[in-house]
Amino acid sequence: MITKIGLAIYDTPLYGHLVDHFSKHSNKYDLLFKLRSGKNCKENLMKKNVDILILEAVLPNVNGTDIARNFYFKEKSNDSPGIILISSIQEFDVFLENMDMGRISFLLKPVDFEFMEKEIARIQNYRHGDIPESERVLIHSIEGSSSKVSQYSYSEKLVTNILNDLGINQRYKGATYLRHAILISIFEKEKYDYQLKGIIVDLSTYYKRPMGSISSLISKTVSMADFRSGKYGKLIFRGYNLNKKMTPKEFIFRISDYIRMSINN
Repeated sequence: MITKIGLAIYDTPLYGHLVDHFSKHSNKYDLLFKLRSGKNCKENLMKKNVDILILEAVLPNVNGTDIARNFYFKEKSNDSPGIILISSIQEFDVFLENMDMGRISFLLKPVDFEFMEKEIARIQNYRHGDIPESERVLIHSIEGSSSKVSQYSYSEKLVTNILNDLGINQRYKGATYLRHAILISIFEKEKYDYQLKGIIVDLSTYYKRPMGSISSLISKTVSMADFRSGKYGKLIFRGYNLNKKMTPKEFIFRISDYIRMSINN
């Protein structure tokens, strides 16, 4: 299936690279419009049926963040475009707050085109109501089993709710790795048997990122958790000294055990 792309990028080298990339892969992408500012972006979106809108956070005339927010909240439906916001500054990812993470992505410069393609595929799968392909690759045990697909779908939502409840905002890259690590632990318990390193290896292999980088991002994300606030913190960490920092391994496997019991009961 051809994915229809809309582009609004001010950064000259990035603009050229993106246009070239989508042009060279015309068997997968149809570049419906390519803009150098935010001026005519809304008009193009209203006229053309775009699947994915790729925006730079800072644009002449109208910022990409403003376009993303305004269009998202006005056109919040499954058939409206997914949004990928690109910036060189991490702080711009606050635009993701209160937005549906299934249809939204935030990429830092320099853009990894391989990762961008995975994000496009993930958003498209979500828009079409499919379990993201990345989850299918990582969670091998659910494939071919309708009951496990149902369990996975329930678990995926519950993991996201728990992380949100503990104050871990899904806009952070580390939250994506952490969420995957928990889901892998749930569905591949026998394979990993509480060995976090094996999970990190799988994540590193799939995302083509150094293991140290993924491990560090997961650790930093876990450190954001506020165990004293929220219903899940009380349920999952009952009896644990909440004044003591929990290791990523403890965090991941405690949530995994809680969800595994929820599935089986």
